[in-house]
Amino acid sequence: MRLHRLTAVLAAAVLIWTGVPTAHAIDVTPMVVHITPTGTGAGYRLSVKNTDDQPVTVELQAFRMEVDENGARTLTEEENDIAIFPPQSIIPPNREQVVQVRYVGAPDAGPRMYLVRVGQLPITFSSESGNPSSAAVQVAFNVNTHVLMAPSGARPALRVVSTRTAENGDILISAENQGAGFASLREARYTLTAADGRTVEIPPASVVLGQVSTLPGGAKRNIRIPAALAPGIGADVTASIVLT
Repeated sequence: MRLHRLTAVLAAAVLIWTGVPTAHAIDVTPMVVHITPTGTGAGYRLSVKNTDDQPVTVELQAFRMEVDENGARTLTEEENDIAIFPPQSIIPPNREQVVQVRYVGAPDAGPRMYLVRVGQLPITFSSESGNPSSAAVQVAFNVNTHVLMAPSGARPALRVVSTRTAENGDILISAENQGAGFASLREARYTLTAADGRTVEIPPASVVLGQVSTLPGGAKRNIRIPAALAPGIGADVTASIVLT
């Protein structure tokens, strides 16, 4: 999913509604990348393309991303583990800047998640040109990319710890990744089994996972399946999750 394009569209819609000129556009790839703590896999190239006819200034920042058992995300600015070069660039119209991103932290570190933010620095517009009483408006765009770091060859091993039915009928699942690799919960296959043996396949897009759908090695996640997706499944239900 090109989340940065959606962000740009939403921001542009707000600007049009307020009568402010739209800002420049940037295209960033890749949006998600897997790296290793050592070797050639510890670094990658991030492409930032200016798709407008005016120069843009971009600044890159790295954050450590922690995710709790409910999938809520916490970001902390990272100054030691991730090296970025160049951290700031002026990109000419319709040109591309290639940025080197590399993990330089502890070589024996376990699975970690980072967020590399590409920010288009604010551009100041006047809401009414020539009107001295008109307020200036600053517009900026942020594109968040995700970096998943795990040892080379690491694989996920997902286990369902428990399954229960909430009072409102939602199915509550506790799952644990017992492997060292990352489990993509949004791409898994979810199956509920009732006491009478009846099974219900749940569309992964409808499963509630929190802000982050990726589960690193050694982590747990509380997963909720809305009752409307499995009507009449009953209280005595089991669940299976198969990574695809």
